[in-house]
Amino acid sequence: MVRELYLVLRVLLQLRGYEPQPVTFFSLVRWLRQFPSEARLPLLQLLDRIQLISKQQLIQSLCRLNEEILARLRDDGIGVANVIYVALDSAGSSSGVVLNLLRDHANLERRGAKLVHSRDVTGLQDFTKELGRGALIYVDDFAGSGRQFIRNRNHSVPFVIGSFAEFFLLSCICEEALSRLDQLGIVPISEMVHTKAQRPLHADATSFPSGSKQKLIELCEAFHKREGLGFEKLATSVVFYRNAPNSTPLVLRGNLGQSPRCGILPRYD
Repeated sequence: MVRELYLVLRVLLQLRGYEPQPVTFFSLVRWLRQFPSEARLPLLQLLDRIQLISKQQLIQSLCRLNEEILARLRDDGIGVANVIYVALDSAGSSSGVVLNLLRDHANLERRGAKLVHSRDVTGLQDFTKELGRGALIYVDDFAGSGRQFIRNRNHSVPFVIGSFAEFFLLSCICEEALSRLDQLGIVPISEMVHTKAQRPLHADATSFPSGSKQKLIELCEAFHKREGLGFEKLATSVVFYRNAPNSTPLVLRGNLGQSPRCGILPRYD
């Protein structure tokens, strides 16, 4: 009982500030009561492994990493006026929100940078034609497999006119995405690389007690056999103040519409 109470207090402290549904003592109890009593301690242990990135942390990391990119570009003779920031437009994407945060806190427009959405191929074509050379900086908070990013990038890149280096600026990237970006020659600039070993329920992770892990995997698959561990079974354990990636296990996110089972970290959508 003491152990469970300690974990509850840790979880409430670590996950405060999650916006879609605040994590409170009552929401935590409601979530736990949906599951068999023998699963509740492993569920608390799983939740204790979740890392929440606050709005302030996201802003600070994006601004710092952005300055690193700009310094690198200056060394290559490329000023901020020749930099185009690209938001990746797709269903459920947080990229536009993240770009707006970076725009406001790094004074991008005042410094002369260009901003465009990836679906605005006319705007991208006009900007790149005008500049001729420079850099494209794609902006987001998270990349799991990297497939969604690559799909958006490949849709827009044929409209780029001239010579432009490509960077992907984001808070967190999974190791699965790194090799895919490397094949395209795109440089990821990230605060953290989320490895398979860091994800308690991932098939390659060994840090979580095996009995508890198998029990939780079975609970996830009861939600959905194929997607229970999240998109492509990535089983990620990093969430952001405004949303949980779709690669987060369903036992944490809940069913679509939060029925028949609700999540403790549901997505806005």
